[in-house]
Amino acid sequence: MRPSWQASVPGLDAISGTVSELLNRQAEYTSVRKGTVIFGPEQPAENMLLLISGTVRLQQPCETGEEIVLSRVHAGESCALTTACLLAFKDYSAEGIAETDVDAITIPRETFDELMMLSPQFRAYVFEAYSKRITDLFTGSDKANLQGKNTCRLM
Repeated sequence: MRPSWQASVPGLDAISGTVSELLNRQAEYTSVRKGTVIFGPEQPAENMLLLISGTVRLQQPCETGEEIVLSRVHAGESCALTTACLLAFKDYSAEGIAETDVDAITIPRETFDELMMLSPQFRAYVFEAYSKRITDLFTGSDKANLQGKNTCRLM
């Protein structure tokens, strides 16, 4: 039987069989309070994060001491930065802060790697979600630059 959290994540709702069982065994539910730093620069990505509810703000400090908001991750989404770090075996370059109370599913790196090898459905979910977020980021960046709102130079 598919766990109820899978039904709330578009793209994972149709996964069944062995992959669903592996997700059910290895994934963990977590709650994070508003204001909690979930990850930060130079920390390794240890889990794929799937938001069930709430919002996570990705931000990076600027030379001026201010912080620029890179993006937000909302319920039903995964974090593109986390996905990139997991795929490239790189540490985070920004911080993720719970902008609201957050309920999420964490998939450990080992399970993420195994699912990427075993499941075309999971792999398609990861790359589709990642591609959509990257496209949205570029579209948002272009709009912000054209409107003169992105005045902070990143370190």
